[in-house]
Amino acid sequence: MLRYDKQACTVSIDLDVHMPLGLRVHYGERDAAIRMLMKRSAGAFLKSSLSCVFDPASRKVAEALADDIRERLFRIAHKPISQRQVENILGITSRERIRWAKDGRLPRSGVSRIRKGTTEISLWTYPCDAIEHLAAHPAEIRRWREEDTAKTSIGLAPIFG
Repeated sequence: MLRYDKQACTVSIDLDVHMPLGLRVHYGERDAAIRMLMKRSAGAFLKSSLSCVFDPASRKVAEALADDIRERLFRIAHKPISQRQVENILGITSRERIRWAKDGRLPRSGVSRIRKGTTEISLWTYPCDAIEHLAAHPAEIRRWREEDTAKTSIGLAPIFG
């Protein structure tokens, strides 16, 4: 948010509970980016209120900072989410996550690679907007579970001949 008055131009960040899921999940990167951009600016950084104050003549510099923060937060908000985060956010098991990703119900955004010594581990990542949608619509997860239960029941039904 950018505020102007006769004494100052203030760029401030309001981190409320209604922010996009990606900004909540990637909070460490979000907070580090805000601090770094504000500290590097020509304004006075107020860490306690996540704001940066400029003199009134520096309005263009304050606007540029607000634009830089907005752009960085947008990129962070759209970063993929890890497997564990998806399980925690949706309240699902790893088996459900794997099954639903394999059959296409749970969209994947790519793969993250982690190197441990000489071993490389590949982990699926998931798109923030799809996970946010599912978190807002838990009935869809319940429906998937019901479908899976029905499929399993049909597969285990005795065959009479």
